[in-house]
Amino acid sequence: MNPTNFTERDFPIHDASTAAPASAEALNWYQENFGVVPNLAGVLATSPALLRSYWQLQNNLLEFSTLTRPEINVVQMAVAHANACQYCVSGHTAFGKMEFFGNTDEEMAAVREDKSFEDPKLNALRDFTLLVMRNHGRMATSQLQTFLDAGYTREQALDVIACIASKVMSNYANQLALTPIDDAFAPLAEGLPYREDRITKSPQTMAAE
Repeated sequence: MNPTNFTERDFPIHDASTAAPASAEALNWYQENFGVVPNLAGVLATSPALLRSYWQLQNNLLEFSTLTRPEINVVQMAVAHANACQYCVSGHTAFGKMEFFGNTDEEMAAVREDKSFEDPKLNALRDFTLLVMRNHGRMATSQLQTFLDAGYTREQALDVIACIASKVMSNYANQLALTPIDDAFAPLAEGLPYREDRITKSPQTMAAE
């Protein structure tokens, strides 16, 4: 069976009935846990390697990371915000409001609006996350020590990298495919200072300019 929905760039948005068998397990997991298959998962399903890598990494973080669930969501929201991924920021805001991640409204607003957290430990976590992401892991020993002095561990420093890796997969896929925001997330995209660039130009148009 072929999918009925596509992104603006003609990437199919699968559900379990239209995806390859290797993607169906993950799509069924989303359906069972959230009552819906998010458009992101439906897009990733075209590549079972990508969908399963993303899905398994997220589940590994939830099961094995010593970062708390709210901290995981702060890291991932911070990466998505820095990458200007409207889909993922709105999605992580939605899941942050749920028991799934359990963030406070203040925590999510701090990420979305580039404001300080009330909890200084979360400021250190976001600062470290963005440092790792923007410098590709390179930093002074003193910068790592600042993260450790805030109450985090070397294990958690590596868990931050896992969180960043998960958002590289989802943010980049959304920007490439122009994944439409799910109706449930759409109100949470309001007020964000960016959106995916959905205007494409043909070579003929560019030549005429």
